[in-house]
Amino acid sequence: MYLTKEEERILDGELGNIKAKAMRILATLGDIFNADKLIPIQSTQISGISYKTIGDAGMNFLKDWSDASVVVESRMNPAGMDLENWKQMGVPKEFAKKQLRIVNALTSMGVKKSCTCAPYEAGLVPERGTHIAWSESSAVSFANSVLGAMTNREGGPSALSASLIGKTPNYGYHLVENRLGEIKFKVNFDLNDLDFSLLGYHIGKIAQNRIPVIEGIKKANREQLKSLGAGAAASGGVGMFMVKHITSEYSERDNIEVLNVHQSDLENIVNQFANCSSYDVIAFGCPHSSFKEIKQIIDNVKTTKEIWICTAREIKERALKELKLIPKNIKILADTCMVVAPVKEIGIDCIATNSTKCAHYSQNLSRIKTLLKSKEDLLNET
Repeated sequence: MYLTKEEERILDGELGNIKAKAMRILATLGDIFNADKLIPIQSTQISGISYKTIGDAGMNFLKDWSDASVVVESRMNPAGMDLENWKQMGVPKEFAKKQLRIVNALTSMGVKKSCTCAPYEAGLVPERGTHIAWSESSAVSFANSVLGAMTNREGGPSALSASLIGKTPNYGYHLVENRLGEIKFKVNFDLNDLDFSLLGYHIGKIAQNRIPVIEGIKKANREQLKSLGAGAAASGGVGMFMVKHITSEYSERDNIEVLNVHQSDLENIVNQFANCSSYDVIAFGCPHSSFKEIKQIIDNVKTTKEIWICTAREIKERALKELKLIPKNIKILADTCMVVAPVKEIGIDCIATNSTKCAHYSQNLSRIKTLLKSKEDLLNET
């Protein structure tokens, strides 16, 4: 991959050892994926923030890099706890201490302490056609598919490296010729909110890392598209999807495979994620809830069972300010989500959710049981 003279000087250590390491990571990725050059980016979103997922090794890595400074706007993925109310969550003190070390290492580098998998809900909204380096799977999917920004699915170290250099290798979804549908799914029935999550999960399992195009969806709002993309990114490696007449981009390669989606395909996923009948908590916000979603939950809740709503801190602060009558059984948690929180240590054995992404990672990462239902059903649980 071609490097400018300035980039070569960074690689040689003229701006310090850490930025040299960051440049080496980017140059190596560029060589692996046959990128022609590095391109400027507008923002980064860095994964690998929760102590649950990166442990002591990740914590020490970030501490070693903490003397360097980012050069573009950079945000964090969710941490393993609400950074201000972790005691109310029941998070162990030792976990909290190490989690705060991770966050402090990143903030010392200039990364904004906005820990969310949906930075577009918290003020970071890239314009269509702009290059970014985001890493959380659902955020990447939403940015490419709904916002029309251009990003690959970065790893934590590569996103951090991009934030320090302000550039990323020019390959993958950064190239217009690669943003073409590669497999088509036809839907001939109406979808409710839960169906969008189920459809995404079904499509992701088949498409894997290909770009799926979807025909037959008559209408879809922002939250439904967020849910679809999150499901597809969880079950496969889908970093971009296209919905005819709805998403900002829709184009496909010639002679692609076409598959019909049946209602039974979605019902099978519900059954897959129903391996308990008695749950400890209802969890919303995977991906993080918007203010609109939080308000809908609070306005329609009838159940007295404990509810977690996970969201960005900016959204939580707005909700606490504007929504005066929040039922006592609802906890609005910022900075974290049920996927990267130490749920087993907290005492949660089964979680009920309306998110296939949450159910997938709860079973496969947290090793707890799940129950997948619609938001309406969960809010009316007796």
